[in-house]
Amino acid sequence: MLRMEFYELPDCMKLRMEGRFVRDFAEHARTLIGDSPLPSKLVVDLSEVNYVDAVGEEVLLFFKEIGVTFTAESAYSHHVCERLQLPVESELPASSHPGHHGTSGHAQRCRPSRQPSNAVLEGETHI
Repeated sequence: MLRMEFYELPDCMKLRMEGRFVRDFAEHARTLIGDSPLPSKLVVDLSEVNYVDAVGEEVLLFFKEIGVTFTAESAYSHHVCERLQLPVESELPASSHPGHHGTSGHAQRCRPSRQPSNAVLEGETHI
């Protein structure tokens, strides 16, 4: 099962995914994003994704090609982003993470607003 939630934020659109990013679910996500007008900045949060198969990896690489950036707060999602060389944004600047010695230049993560979203994306957002 995969859950996809879209949030319209002041500086970007955020797609939060939870579950298994596999086969049909990944293809549905590719269709949903590929067939919709993209916002100026789209951030995909992989923190709650617990498995990605080969099809899911292909879709994540497609997202990278079209300019999507990612957040990865769990060990598994961070590993996937590292292995696929996906552009990752940190929640806090690198100097604010205790014990973190990441590369500089990471942008701050866009924050959710309390305003309801008026974003229009074609297709279902929950699978």
